[in-house]
Amino acid sequence: MAIERHFIQEGVIRSEIESFLRNELNRAGYSGITIQKTPLTTRVVLYVEKPPIVIGKKGSRINSLTNMLKEKFGVDNPSIDVQKIEKPTLDPNIIARRIAVALERGMNRRRIAYKAVRAVMSSKARGVEIILSGKIVGKGGRSRNEKYSEGYMKKAGDSLKLVRIGSTQAYLKAGVIGVTVKIVPPDTKFPDHINVLKGVKEEEIEGEDTKKKAKKKTKKKAKKAKKTAEKKDDPGEDKEETGASKADDGSEKAEKEESNA
Repeated sequence: MAIERHFIQEGVIRSEIESFLRNELNRAGYSGITIQKTPLTTRVVLYVEKPPIVIGKKGSRINSLTNMLKEKFGVDNPSIDVQKIEKPTLDPNIIARRIAVALERGMNRRRIAYKAVRAVMSSKARGVEIILSGKIVGKGGRSRNEKYSEGYMKKAGDSLKLVRIGSTQAYLKAGVIGVTVKIVPPDTKFPDHINVLKGVKEEEIEGEDTKKKAKKKTKKKAKKAKKTAEKKDDPGEDKEETGASKADDGSEKAEKEESNA
């Protein structure tokens, strides 16, 4: 039970740290973190769209963040490493946050969703799906879901682990709208993917077929020639045998006539 409580407590602390950093680094395009514990320090890697905002002037903001992690969340010797996201349009958390900010500004949801879909697919993603859930229409309307998708997307199974998923909330006057973004990266290879060999021309296939047919015809002709040769050889032997038997009969008749004389 003590081990289970320890892991549960670590998960709670991690979720609290993520929510804190998401609120603090909203303008920097926060995507996520990875925490690695070493014997000397606890390495916290921040993935953001704009690293200079996180670092601040002469590293003032990053120093304040390390102190907050140490004092508020009890992280032992934290060291923050800021990593820039090379392709923000392939990160589902950043796309979800952009959609939420646009919805909070009062923009049309369909225009926002289709624009996000085009931006993701222009980055050569294999598939994208955006789900908006909540009171989308306005006050008095029922909560519902709207999906905007394009390309190839996995819905279930172990292949779902290869799909990047991000979610956030947009706070409007009518209520809270949940924004979920699923992206299949361009280099993703699913287990059920089948490679089709290309480069074999139809002419080559037809040429191989004609060669096979020609070989079969030559074999059949050779077999027929052997059979005909064997048939020709057999009747010749019979004729020789009949001729020899006739010659023997003639010699016997001549001997009989001489004895009678």
